[in-house]
Amino acid sequence: MNVPLLFSLLTGVITLFGYIVYNRGIFLGTCKPQAVSWALWTMATILNLASYLVMTDDLLKASLSIVSSIACLFTFICALYKKNYKPLSAIDGVTLGIGIISALAWWQFHSAVCANIILQFAVIAGFIPTYQSVWKDSRNENLATWILFSFAYLSLSITVLLRWNGNIPELIFPLLGLTLHSALAFLIVFCRCIKKR
Repeated sequence: MNVPLLFSLLTGVITLFGYIVYNRGIFLGTCKPQAVSWALWTMATILNLASYLVMTDDLLKASLSIVSSIACLFTFICALYKKNYKPLSAIDGVTLGIGIISALAWWQFHSAVCANIILQFAVIAGFIPTYQSVWKDSRNENLATWILFSFAYLSLSITVLLRWNGNIPELIFPLLGLTLHSALAFLIVFCRCIKKR
């Protein structure tokens, strides 16, 4: 039995299901993703896939990134279809800037590791508006989506650890993803509990 393969497949399936739940909300009108933000997320996710795949040279470790790249592109297309447009926000600009720096660093230094580590700062910046939105109104995000994504990153972290070769930078992406997604799920629950008082 190939346990890392099972966890990698589980990671992909959970990630895909999380995006299905999220995108279902777009068509039900329960969430309104902004096309500009999703364009940036798509760019960041594809750059993350490329740099993480080159860095790890392991398709199983890149399973979440592969599914996320395709699903982010689909979500971006859905946002365009629903005509959810707004100007580039300051945090979107920061995310774009970090993504560009990451790509330039990869080109200049020929280091996928450097590019991937820099890109994680774009991921952190990209979560800030979502945390703020949930703090204002926890109904702005679907709890099930973020729980699913948390489990996907947990499964990815297990996959990476099972196939780990001692390369510490390989752990940054999955563990950061687990932390950011779990923190958002926790924040949603916390805000909903406070509102019930």
